[in-house]
Amino acid sequence: MAKIRFDDSLGILARVVAAELGKAALTNGTVLRDSIGCLAFFASTPLDETTSDRLSTHLRAALGAYARADRVVAGSQDYGADAVRGDPSVFTVTVGGDAVRLVDRRLVGVDWLRAPVQAAPPPTRLVFASLKGGVGRSTALAVVAAHLAARGRRVLAVDLDMEAPGLGALLLTPETLPEFGMIDALVESKLSGLDDEFWADLIGPSALAAHAGRIDVIPALGRRSLNNPADVLAKIARAYAEGVQPDGTVATILDQVRAIIDHYAEPTSYDAILIDARAGLHETTASAVLGLGAEVLLFGLDEPQTFQGYEVMLAHLARFLRAGDARPEWLERLTMVQGKAPTDSNERAGFALRCQELFAKSGLGLPEPEATDAVPLPAGSFKDVPWDDAQTDEEVLPRESILRPPLAVLNDPRFQRFDPLRRRDLLADAVYQSTFSSLLTQVDSLLFANEENP
Repeated sequence: MAKIRFDDSLGILARVVAAELGKAALTNGTVLRDSIGCLAFFASTPLDETTSDRLSTHLRAALGAYARADRVVAGSQDYGADAVRGDPSVFTVTVGGDAVRLVDRRLVGVDWLRAPVQAAPPPTRLVFASLKGGVGRSTALAVVAAHLAARGRRVLAVDLDMEAPGLGALLLTPETLPEFGMIDALVESKLSGLDDEFWADLIGPSALAAHAGRIDVIPALGRRSLNNPADVLAKIARAYAEGVQPDGTVATILDQVRAIIDHYAEPTSYDAILIDARAGLHETTASAVLGLGAEVLLFGLDEPQTFQGYEVMLAHLARFLRAGDARPEWLERLTMVQGKAPTDSNERAGFALRCQELFAKSGLGLPEPEATDAVPLPAGSFKDVPWDDAQTDEEVLPRESILRPPLAVLNDPRFQRFDPLRRRDLLADAVYQSTFSSLLTQVDSLLFANEENP
């Protein structure tokens, strides 16, 4: 008999409970998965001793090592059942066609269990996220910051990638590097606290800003960390730890990051806050993607790794959707961005179609459009469909499966190994617009929607 593995366990429990108690009992009950992956079922009604013992025996036999050792079944009257069934982190998953309420206890990754928050009030927040480095994410952020500053806007750029910091070196000089960085803010917020002096020492001004605007930067690592590099790994280990608030509540990394961003989020101080998220699916990525109420730009190259990784993220986000509910507004704030994209729109069309398939497969696709009398596309292979290079991606690409067409940052050798403080010529509007126009048009629409001449 094959061993039970993690991906098998929840489906096995659902089948056994449905067979023993019925599907209604499965749907109304709650499954607890503990920090190592073991399962227990908490019924919504009392269970007599005979039923409880029989179901326990069958679940232990079916689940093997994935049955919780202390108890694998509990009725609603049993000790601790109310706390599990009323756990605020419970969410619904579909298992074998049945809806199952799941409480997923984790030692790490707990912030991914939190539903995306509603859009934040001004200033506009933009998260630059990716699953891998080398996709042009930080370069795009620097260009957007310079673009906005050249139009007189005040920008705060924040580096959340503490294990591969880059934004500080990109936008600051040794002279303008602040005393502290984001890593210090996360450590000190749990210990000595953050006072006015610390807040002031967390920001450095970038010389990249035009005279009319301003770019302030919170780097991942400040001067203290660079002067004491042997302590950085020790700081990282503590930066990701939970913190206990004065009222006794626990603040996860998401809570801590949001509190830091919220501290600076005053429209009188900034017009835009640009956040460089850590690459991958780390806890700090959850903070940026789920917890800031931001517009989220998901960067990736047109390669299998991109779609494989984002399928994991998007399939998880799909668990926050409920059948019959209106599409949540946070879904409208997700935008795919093709990095190093080809200049030919025909070639970019393949990426867009794969993004549509990705969203649909993940459970985030739009409903199929109603039948119309429109002339259908010509039959035949995709390569035979006519395209007009004079049209934009937004005009030529269908939108049935994603809310926004993907943006494109074109492959431009001039922006490889980008050093904006030395190559100011690349930040002339006529130069960068040819490469970043799709992204900048989207950004301008967010910030300058009510202005005639941005």
